[in-house]
Amino acid sequence: MIAPKLSRRVNGFTLIEILVVLIITGFVVAILMQSLYQVFRLQTHFGSEIFNTQNGAMQADWFRQSINGLMPDYEDGKHKFRGDQRQMSGQTLASLDQENGALASFAWRLEYVPQSGMTELLYVGYDSVRPMQVFSWRSNSGRFIYVDGDNEVHESWPPSMGKWPQLPSAIYLESGDANQKRMIVAAISQAKVRLPSRAVIEAP
Repeated sequence: MIAPKLSRRVNGFTLIEILVVLIITGFVVAILMQSLYQVFRLQTHFGSEIFNTQNGAMQADWFRQSINGLMPDYEDGKHKFRGDQRQMSGQTLASLDQENGALASFAWRLEYVPQSGMTELLYVGYDSVRPMQVFSWRSNSGRFIYVDGDNEVHESWPPSMGKWPQLPSAIYLESGDANQKRMIVAAISQAKVRLPSRAVIEAP
């Protein structure tokens, strides 16, 4: 009697099954890579925005501190405060290039660079070899605005007519282009201080 042959099943995947698995795996990997790319792109974008915001706030604070620390000079002094729409100069207790509390002369200047199309806010310190660029914006715009004790605004300081204190009460920096203007306001703590003349101080 001849025993019947038993069918033997071979374990494993067929070529078609392997191809299907590879195709599905490829789709999943492609979707994951695209998602990771979007995550990295968003992270880079928001990280840059946060950095620029923090950096801009820090630079605006530099401007405010130097203006907050403005001090008058003697009536015959060479560092009496002067300003127009594009530059101003005087002396401050909060110089950017001196230790805090040291009285030093300084100047802020707005300068347009045609090659880049940017307006730069420049700081010139007491012993600066070259101006320090604090921040910039696109377009030829920006100005300093001076506010007196009655909250009246002026394009220059001291105003041309009348008797005025040496320091205004506040200074505004208007920056940015026409679509996105930015205003930085800095009050002057010593606006009402008046120094006597040297002759009065040095008199016996």
